Amino acid sequence: MDFKEFKDLVKNTRTTRRFKKNISIFNKDLEEIIDTARVVSSAMNKQPLKYIMVTKKELVEKLSSSSKWASHLENWTQSKDEQPSAFIIVLNDTSIDGYSMLDCGIALNTIMLGLKLKGFASCPLGSIDKELCKNLFSLSKNLEPILGIAVGLENESIKLVDLEEDSNYYRDENDVHCVPKKTLDEVLVGKF
Repeated sequence: MDFKEFKDLVKNTRTTRRFKKNISIFNKDLEEIIDTARVVSSAMNKQPLKYIMVTKKELVEKLSSSSKWASHLENWTQSKDEQPSAFIIVLNDTSIDGYSMLDCGIALNTIMLGLKLKGFASCPLGSIDKELCKNLFSLSKNLEPILGIAVGLENESIKLVDLEEDSNYYRDENDVHCVPKKTLDEVLVGKF
């Protein structure tokens, strides 16, 4: 992969909120993704993150229906036919004195890029019902859910647009999901 291909991969790895229905996601694919995420950088190499793979339809439905989707969009909900096919739940092992949020960001990016390379779309959800996760998966007290990553095949159009005033994402008149981004000049504050 050259740099242009990498940059295209990053640009095309967008948060998806509408998924195609009845898609099978195999544990092997999710295991390969998690196996890749486990070897990325970890602050002080403490490695406090743990993962749960969820592919059972009834559990995916519970996780999806209890999460808050697209909070910046008024009058938008995800229908049952638009729910993901799987979830990866990212956990913090609180018995390890690490930097779980930093590690989670690194792992999340790796997971999302890996899923895209495998042909899947994803949506990180900090709004996942953490108490539901604790109960559904009988988590020990030291395992705290950080976020859920919905996985499936995307069923929506998403595009990056230049940021004008409001950084919130929105749907245009054609129901395309638009994600405003600052320009390079707005984020690059110096060249020394």
